[in-house]
Amino acid sequence: MVGVILAFVLAFAAGCGGGGDVEEATVPPPGGETGGSTSGVAGGNTVGGSTVEANAQAEALVDQPFVLNTDLPIPPDFRAAYQRKALIVVGFFKEEADVEQDPVYPQGLEVDDFVNSDLQDLQSEYPEVEFFTYDITDPGTAETSEELEQGQYGTLAAQLDVGFTPFVIMLAPRGEQYAVENLFQGYVEEGVLGQALFDLSNTDVGGNSSDVDLQLDRVELTESGGGVEYFTVTNNGERRADLQGFGLRVIDAETGEASQESEGVEITDSIRVRPGRTVSVGRVPDVIDADGREVRGTFGGGDELGLEPGDQLALLDGGGAVVDTISL
Repeated sequence: MVGVILAFVLAFAAGCGGGGDVEEATVPPPGGETGGSTSGVAGGNTVGGSTVEANAQAEALVDQPFVLNTDLPIPPDFRAAYQRKALIVVGFFKEEADVEQDPVYPQGLEVDDFVNSDLQDLQSEYPEVEFFTYDITDPGTAETSEELEQGQYGTLAAQLDVGFTPFVIMLAPRGEQYAVENLFQGYVEEGVLGQALFDLSNTDVGGNSSDVDLQLDRVELTESGGGVEYFTVTNNGERRADLQGFGLRVIDAETGEASQESEGVEITDSIRVRPGRTVSVGRVPDVIDADGREVRGTFGGGDELGLEPGDQLALLDGGGAVVDTISL
């Protein structure tokens, strides 16, 4: 089912070409005070083509299908998550400087900040879900996915039919395509987001995402051969993680997949990472990372991988599930 919450909508949106009837709704602002007047948005901005009351989580009769066009410029890490059929959450927000320059922006900075912060706070509770957030003002101008810079989203907003921000969409694989499980435009309470994430995380999709909450922060290549000199990870979870048996593997650019049989490196040492701590793992024991720290342990292999900018790597746990990915 698709839950839709539409709040703080533009008073002038009805005159922007929607052409359909809309319902009025009154919602409380983030501060908890009673809201004022409301207006409608074009039907094309809502899942299922209809507008619903903003103070209730309405459900459509069927899930809204979504198929990604991978031939258009989209973030490579998002494409990889989509191709391996991960559970996905995407958020689009607008930053302070941009809001100040746009007097007709509907929500203003405060609402975007509230929702973005709540989503970040909830992220650590759902390591099996892939989270992607973007500044709506920075699509980039690349002609291919690999030319997009970090943080640029290319055609992703258009493909997801983003209307206005804050915008949060939750996707789950259904057969050969995806379905929109939940879609929120405008302010949404953290509790509602949390419940939606809980429901999403309990979707049985047979995916390949790990429940270990490690973030792959950096990969440094060797001076020649495109091998891995060291990589750095942070434990964002609530329990200690042992990296023994973990591997850093090259993601296939065509399929978005990485497995224990893929080219890469494997950690043979027992390297325990406490919650909130960051460690680096190196090719040899005396490697110093970018923060001036000596690596905590070593991995095997990876001397001649031929890696170059634009390639993607995945950190796999001992069972071969994807923990995190990174673009070089």
